[in-house]
Amino acid sequence: MAQQSEAQITDEARAILNGSVVEDVDLLLRKVEKFVRRYVVLPEATYLPIALWAIGAHAADRFDCFPYLAILSAVKRCGKTRLLEALEVLVPDPWRGTAPSLAALYRMLQKKPTLLLDEVEAFNGRNKSETTQLLLAVLNAGHRKGATIPRCEPPRHEVVHFNVYGPKLFAAIGRLPDTLTDRSILINIKRRTKAQNVARFRQVSAATEAKPLHAGIARFAGTHQAEIEQAYERTLEFDLDFLSDRDADLWTPLFAICSIMDADRLPELKRCAVTLSAAKADDDVDDSYALTLLRDIRTVWPDGEDRLETAIMLQRLKALEESPWGEPDHSLTARKLARMFRPFEVEPRNIRVGDRSPKGYYFVGLKDAFDRYLDEKCATSATSQ
Repeated sequence: MAQQSEAQITDEARAILNGSVVEDVDLLLRKVEKFVRRYVVLPEATYLPIALWAIGAHAADRFDCFPYLAILSAVKRCGKTRLLEALEVLVPDPWRGTAPSLAALYRMLQKKPTLLLDEVEAFNGRNKSETTQLLLAVLNAGHRKGATIPRCEPPRHEVVHFNVYGPKLFAAIGRLPDTLTDRSILINIKRRTKAQNVARFRQVSAATEAKPLHAGIARFAGTHQAEIEQAYERTLEFDLDFLSDRDADLWTPLFAICSIMDADRLPELKRCAVTLSAAKADDDVDDSYALTLLRDIRTVWPDGEDRLETAIMLQRLKALEESPWGEPDHSLTARKLARMFRPFEVEPRNIRVGDRSPKGYYFVGLKDAFDRYLDEKCATSATSQ
């Protein structure tokens, strides 16, 4: 009996040396969460998704698309860079930095790193340079597998297609461009209070601490490739119908990983997904202000009324708190309102109000736009359900 136990121990030690043993994966998931908690204070709903994202980054090639992670704060010194540093020692082939040139970016992405890009608020300027627009185009393309960027390479100027797919994380003060937001799971963080203590991050000691975690994640991704692909297909069939179509695409890899590592935590992950996607929907404002206008009109429209005068509509829109419609840059007039409605095929009409026939809008004319652009399957409806 003693000889058998000794042989088993020898076999286990040999397997560990060969890198073929994967520890209990549910424990591995919790250890990754605990590592992140040790150095950064985040909203409670974000720890599990962040841990799954770091683990999923090792298996990104198993998925059709992989979500970007966007770390946002209202002001500096909220822990964005610290989170990037903590994830850097967990993810595969990390590159952490700021402001890469366009040529450097697509050549770097060809090698499939995990991109940890800080200070991305530079993309938010309204008058973006041509270089900034090209950088943004490369990043926009890279969340879906198979995306490439064609470039002519010297000396013969032959066309080379650079692969740009792979896991990416962006940190910024304020907002991201809408195109990146649409491809990201958003994590909004605040500056921690004095009562919220975290460990001091030392690069060398943190890397040493994370080394067995990184090795365990890599072994999990390597030995469970078939299971990950099967779990991904099952999750695609399940459809995550409590999320919008785009958010369901983004969250599917994380649900697939979670179903393998700790299926008992899937309800918890669902709550996290609904919470973060709802917050993202609340923050999602279209640059053209057209969707904002539709949302605000639905807010000010009187319950049960089938028509509304243009003058009263404008008055109510400008009275909304935190509304842009009364500001000099966006002050609405009847003519501007009609112009903004044109893409939605909505036109002002003469409406009957008592003995008057002022210009206005019928609810039936706006309802199609509300249904198409505001009432899509989304996380906010899942929250109410």
